[in-house]
Amino acid sequence: MGRVGGKHKKVIELFNEKTGEVTRTICFRDSLSFDEFVKSFDAMRYPGYGWRYRDGGGKKEKHE
Repeated sequence: MGRVGGKHKKVIELFNEKTGEVTRTICFRDSLSFDEFVKSFDAMRYPGYGWRYRDGGGKKEKHE
């Protein structure tokens, strides 16, 4: 029996803005979890770190 709904809707990368090195990859299964992450990330204001979308095609979109 296979897994149903195993694909993640949004995948992002946390990266160091100075070096461009990816620190962590986070997969979200639903939009609510993603929205909560964005609100908490903006509230914390991690200095020197940003996040960007990642999809299977390798296209990356930067958010600062």
